[in-house]
Amino acid sequence: MDNLRQQVEHIARTFYDAQEEAPDWNSEPEFLKEEFRQYARDAIALLEQRREQMLDAA
Repeated sequence: MDNLRQQVEHIARTFYDAQEEAPDWNSEPEFLKEEFRQYARDAIALLEQRREQMLDAA
């Protein structure tokens, strides 16, 4: 698994685990995991945009 995919998976699991009483990630259906992976990709993209804005302003 490449680095970006590992990051996405880690962030997705972190978002998932932040839910109250979330069952085990490994027992969840793939469609639900993919939803959290998309949240993770969106978060990474927003961070990258912010980083670029900060670099442009410097």
